[in-house]
Amino acid sequence: MKEIEELSKKYIEDLKYVIETNIINQDYDEDDEEDDESNDFDPLEYKFKSLKTPKEKFIELLQKVTKSCVALSKSIQNKERSNMIYATRDMATYFGQINDEATQISRQLPEGKAKEKLLESTSRCKTSSVQLKINISVKASSEEGDDVTDLNKKIVGLYELIQQCFNAITHSDRVFNDMDFNNSGVVWN
Repeated sequence: MKEIEELSKKYIEDLKYVIETNIINQDYDEDDEEDDESNDFDPLEYKFKSLKTPKEKFIELLQKVTKSCVALSKSIQNKERSNMIYATRDMATYFGQINDEATQISRQLPEGKAKEKLLESTSRCKTSSVQLKINISVKASSEEGDDVTDLNKKIVGLYELIQQCFNAITHSDRVFNDMDFNNSGVVWN
């Protein structure tokens, strides 16, 4: 399932974009100095300086779910059945948390298409990741000789749908800007 591996790379690219755009570049704006960190960092290993704002907490959840997506890809490639189940369980859990956070954050955002798209995308990720978890469990419990062609197509289709929604979430620049505006000076404990 080479498609899963390719899609996992897109998750990483999207995560890098959201960290670079909303955390690193914002820090540069505050410091008025540039260095090479913006181009040379591993988004999966990026350490957040602070997790006090809703935006930072939200992006950290995006990082966690991306790690789970990469773990799923590796476990599928290596045919590690139990790790497939653990990775999809984690994905479903994190997407549930992302959906909850997006709902809470959206209460502070102005009405508009960006807000609606964020909520729609997080909801789709949550429901699709639960469906993916079920399909991966079936795949993991299948025997070597079982025909899983249709099941593999479903898994790839769900993974692709989740990745498209994840892309929409990570590229919701308007929403992230509104998070900054609405939460300036507000710290979550």
